[in-house]
Amino acid sequence: MRAIRAALVLVTALSVGFARAEDLAAGISRDKIEITSSFTGTDVVVFGAIETDEGTALPATEVRDVVVVIRSDKPYFVTVRKKERVGPIWMNREERSFAGVPGFYFLSSTRPLREIAAADVLDQFELGLDRIALGPAPGSVGGPRAFREAILRTKIGQDVYAQHEGAVSFLSGSLFRTTVALPPNVPAGNLKVIVYSFSQGQVTSSSSMTLFIDKTGIERRLSDFARYEPTLYGIVAVLLSALAGFLASLAFRQRL
Repeated sequence: MRAIRAALVLVTALSVGFARAEDLAAGISRDKIEITSSFTGTDVVVFGAIETDEGTALPATEVRDVVVVIRSDKPYFVTVRKKERVGPIWMNREERSFAGVPGFYFLSSTRPLREIAAADVLDQFELGLDRIALGPAPGSVGGPRAFREAILRTKIGQDVYAQHEGAVSFLSGSLFRTTVALPPNVPAGNLKVIVYSFSQGQVTSSSSMTLFIDKTGIERRLSDFARYEPTLYGIVAVLLSALAGFLASLAFRQRL
């Protein structure tokens, strides 16, 4: 029995030794974005290369697909409410809460995802807007697909969700790049940048990085004030609104 086990181990080791290994090296053009009052969005370039374990370029006959995913490191709870018309007014009648909702999600790929891998593989890595794992929040129950689609529709309309199939381009046999457009309302925090290499429908290698989104100046002070002193922040906001309304009324009264 020991001899059989030893033979199996030897065969496995030999097969691994003869298998072609590859290395995916990826990078980003900048790893920190500072949000100020004049921030109008920016572009970030994700680039990389796929090489063999020996450091040489892959043969031209070995075609690879690349999928780039950028998503918020911290998920959120989101509640979706469905409005229904009751007589002359519209009211919130039904609601569903979801957990694991990323504040930002961007995907770019060399080809349409359905041509890169099977549905179960895409589901495993949450590749695609329709494959983001949005589960019911604790204490809540799952709802119709319409509630989930409402979240995606809203996020896409806010430009914080995007999917661009065919936007990853190979500059040569192994060098690739894609451009990520970060909107002005990109949420602050850490964004996880993950690059996948696919061959024959399976992930052959991957690489991950972190992109830091940080508020600076008055934006950061206001954000910290609202987070750590929410009651006082609310009172100040109401007082400032009342003061603005009072000053506006005085201005219009003087014109009349």
